[in-house]
Amino acid sequence: MLEQGEFADYTESFPEPRVTQDALPYWAAVKEGRLLFQRCPACRSAIFPPRSICPMCEAGATPAWQESSGAGSIYSFSVVHRPPSAVWRARSPYTIGLVRLDEDWFLFTEIEGRPEDMAVDKRVQVTFPQREVPLPVFRLIGGETPR
Repeated sequence: MLEQGEFADYTESFPEPRVTQDALPYWAAVKEGRLLFQRCPACRSAIFPPRSICPMCEAGATPAWQESSGAGSIYSFSVVHRPPSAVWRARSPYTIGLVRLDEDWFLFTEIEGRPEDMAVDKRVQVTFPQREVPLPVFRLIGGETPR
């Protein structure tokens, strides 16, 4: 994994995330196949990306880490037909999008499933496929989230 401040060359491999100090617990959990987010103890807002203080309230509280169920729904998506690098070409077409987790936070991620089955509000569940770079990926599971 990259050190804080380093940049990846993604032309021949999966991009490695740029890890910040605040996000170290998140990435350690991803390596273990767990999905974490933060919640403010003062205002109870879900926080992602990780922060050292709550950006939602004036309390200045230190957010606490919580484990996510990994369940959510598609908030928005795009099917990629022209991948940006060779490593993604073999996977094309693939879907990326914004997932709204049931704990009320969002994650930009890859979404596995047939492109024609993708739709806003479709239910998804996190998975951690074996890859050279551990990243959370979501899979379609069927059903919809009530609005």
